[in-house]
Parts: sequence; C-alpha cells; structure tokens
Amino acid sequence: MTRHPLHSLAQAAEIYYEELRRFILRRTGSLAIAEDVVQETWIRATTSGAVMPDNPRAYLYRMAGNLAIDHMRRNRRRETWVDGDADDAMLAHLESPGPAPDDVVSSRQEWHILTQAVAELPDKCREVFLLYRGRGLTMRQVAQALGISDKTVEKHIARAMVHCRRRLREAGRDV
Repeated sequence: MTRHPLHSLAQAAEIYYEELRRFILRRTGSLAIAEDVVQETWIRATTSGAVMPDNPRAYLYRMAGNLAIDHMRRNRRRETWVDGDADDAMLAHLESPGPAPDDVVSSRQEWHILTQAVAELPDKCREVFLLYRGRGLTMRQVAQALGISDKTVEKHIARAMVHCRRRLREAGRDV
C-alpha cells in the first residue's frame, strides 16, 4: 500500500475506510453492521480531538474493533431480552409495558431536534440519508437508486450524521 502523508485521524479513516469495512465484515459476518461500525469509526475520528497517534492505521483498527464488539453486545442484549427465557413471574412485576412518561417526552424532543437537523441538510444529502436511515436501504442500494457512487453516499451519510449529532449536542443531549 502506498504511504500517504496523514494530517489527521479523519484523513486516515478515509484512506483506510474500505480496509476497515472488510475487517469488520470478516469479524461480524454482516455487511450492514460493518458499514455502520466503520461509519461510526469515521465520525469518531472526525469529531475527536485526539492527537494523531504514531500508528493511525492500528489505532483505527482498534477503534473499529471495539465499536464492533459494542455493537454485537448491544444486539446480544436486545436479543436476550426479546428472545430470552423471561420468567413470567418476573414480567408480572413490571409496572408498565410502555416507556416512562419522561422517556416519552425526551424521545419526542430528540425526534423534533433530529427532524429539524435533517431538514437543514442540503437536498441531496437529506435524500441519501433518508433512504439509508429512513428506508433502511444499504449504501450500495442508495447509490444505485440515485445514480451516484458508493463513496458519495458514504460522504453524504457521514455529513448528515455529524450534523445530527452536533444538533443533539447543542440541545444538551449526550451523544
């Protein structure tokens, strides 16, 4: 591989993006998870104030690997709760099958913030983001549907996610 002069961790993440995606795909066996994890890696590399490490490639591999583990753990917990052998007696003690009222209010506020953030995006960026996150299309499907490159789709999604996170942070949300 040709050496590139790296000026930032975000630049390194862009250079190693495909390599990281293949690495996570091998670890998880899921293209969708791999794309989400590498996208999250890129966002963290872009928004972190970390000093450029001596070996940015190894640093990004570690970051992506840890994010993949976190993702798999979250999925496993969710599956355990949904598919697990929940004791009926334990379930009977739950106060309510629905979310707490303050969680509902908080979720509605976040929904409003995110709706506004998405509305602020440039048209093409918004369209790509809504197809990917709203309709659940893969990046490749979005690229094919809109007649643009996979890389352009990745950049639009990254831009949208960074913008949404920024708006949530500005509203005092811990994301």
